[in-house]
Amino acid sequence: MKKVAYLVTRNGTRELIEGCLLTSISAGVHGAKVLVMHFAEDGVYHLVKGTTTAKKIKTAMDKYKVKIIACECSVKNRGIQDKLIDGVQIGHFNTFYKAAEKADHVVAI
Repeated sequence: MKKVAYLVTRNGTRELIEGCLLTSISAGVHGAKVLVMHFAEDGVYHLVKGTTTAKKIKTAMDKYKVKIIACECSVKNRGIQDKLIDGVQIGHFNTFYKAAEKADHVVAI
């Protein structure tokens, strides 16, 4: 099975992230092993506790061991450090590069 890493930079991707991507991951029909998802810029809003998207991301973390990284600069600039779902790693691109090094594909959304 192919391995993939995702870079999510926009909050406007909610339909794609929540509706398509996370639904297929949580149903076990994504077609690839998702190693890591790195959220940056406005994409970090997907990780805020209490949202439907955050609940699906937490399921992907717990059930399929998807590593979730939030860009430290993006989180701090938006003042949401204390609002993220549990288990999200705060990091930089070097954190993402290391987590994604075994990925066959890196997809930016």
